[in-house]
Amino acid sequence: MASETDRKDLLEMFRSMVRIRLFEQAAYDMYMDGELPGFMHISIGQEATSVGACSALGEGDYLTSTHRGHGDTIARGLSIESAMAELMGKADGACKAKGGSMHVADFGLGILGANGIVGAGMPIAIGSALSSNYLDRKTVTLCFFGDGAMTTGPTHEAMNMATLWNLPVVFVRQNNLYAESTPVREYQGIPDILKWAESYGMPATRVDGNDVQAVHDTVLTAVERARSGGGPSFVESETYRWFGHNIGDPGKGRPPEEVTAWKARDPLVICRSVLLDDGADEASLSAIESEEQEKLAKAIELGRAAALPKLEDALTDVYGDQTLAAAALGEVRR
Repeated sequence: MASETDRKDLLEMFRSMVRIRLFEQAAYDMYMDGELPGFMHISIGQEATSVGACSALGEGDYLTSTHRGHGDTIARGLSIESAMAELMGKADGACKAKGGSMHVADFGLGILGANGIVGAGMPIAIGSALSSNYLDRKTVTLCFFGDGAMTTGPTHEAMNMATLWNLPVVFVRQNNLYAESTPVREYQGIPDILKWAESYGMPATRVDGNDVQAVHDTVLTAVERARSGGGPSFVESETYRWFGHNIGDPGKGRPPEEVTAWKARDPLVICRSVLLDDGADEASLSAIESEEQEKLAKAIELGRAAALPKLEDALTDVYGDQTLAAAALGEVRR
């Protein structure tokens, strides 16, 4: 039987997963209806990995994510209002319409950005963790990356540097079994990825990525180790995305029985079952779902009513040198 505090924490994790699921399903539907511009990668099915890992972070900690970053950033605290406005290309968006689906960031929340380049969050996380040590801030950087990023050069450079400099970083590999549409078994030369990570001198752990409690506990251990000066850790979170690689990929290359089996292990259903077994009532969980659906509807309404950015806004927040910024804006306004 979980303690009252544990139950409250798990209820919040459930709420966060519901929020992400509803947001992404709405984003998918709106995109298919032609309402959202740009491009999109949906992470429905991976909510427990995002929420479990981010719930292990503390105030002031940092996060880097991937092109499939809606769930990660919302789990870290990004409001659905600013996230939805960003996807809509509105001035009220988290990045004032400059980031879009694949590059959402909010430095105030420590979200250093989702990233459209596979594996590119790894060196950014190293820079963040290095600054934590240099400034003696005792903060930790959580670095999400996909299974396909494991075979990129920056990933291995980052893990080597993390160990070399004993950096407070936690690498969380969101292993959804596919790099785009290529199965892991067809491109990963070393079958047991933990041995690969351990070869860089850091502890590596595998966790059920659809069990939000297990992910939280595993990542929390790594975060506490990093914060106390123990250095980097690697977590292999095994999960599954229900959709294809991107918004235009129907995912037909995957065996239907595989998709069915993973959907039967829906992380929201698993969490709901644990809460019910621990004494929560069905009405309270349904109320959470209704509340989050209402909040999402309001976020969509606000996004639709928000203003589009002005042309000259494209050059704001771009130049560190304000003299250059003023000159660039002057050219646009002529």
